[in-house]
Amino acid sequence: MSEILTKKILVLGSRWSGKSLLIKRLDDLCSSSSSTTKNSNEECTYTTTATIGKIYTPIKYKRNHTFELHELGGALGCLWKSIYSNTDFNKIIYVIDSTQPWSIAYSLEQLKEIIEQITIKSKNILLIFNKSNEINSLTKTALMELLDVNTIWKDDIEIIETNARLGTNLSSVLDWLIK
Repeated sequence: MSEILTKKILVLGSRWSGKSLLIKRLDDLCSSSSSTTKNSNEECTYTTTATIGKIYTPIKYKRNHTFELHELGGALGCLWKSIYSNTDFNKIIYVIDSTQPWSIAYSLEQLKEIIEQITIKSKNILLIFNKSNEINSLTKTALMELLDVNTIWKDDIEIIETNARLGTNLSSVLDWLIK
């Protein structure tokens, strides 16, 4: 019998970046993979609201993985440190809305602060460029330049482009989580 591996994941990002929808889609993908075949690239209708405070979502994946996703509302960015500094997380996901170039500078400052304050192993930080392939979305290259990824973080973080609304690249996020 295999041991169940549990990982605590901190999910952060600016307001309306799609954190809650991403988590709902990952949860649906994991629960449907055990019962029925469902295409992760189908557009589904979901209702989400702005996260006020913290939302905990446990997700079971396959038989031996459990992800404890701790989402902190983007509006509470100034309080994140007091919430996450007392907890040990295995990984961090930071969601960026690729259709909001005006929020990139704020996201960059938040990311720098988070990485300075949380002890986390290299390669355990994932930047998700969400809402890719939407009208007015920036390319991965443009976002990486705006965030100065290659200079500041070099190979310490991984990046995945997704579109939670459409279900694009959700399986890549799950693959990253189980690494």
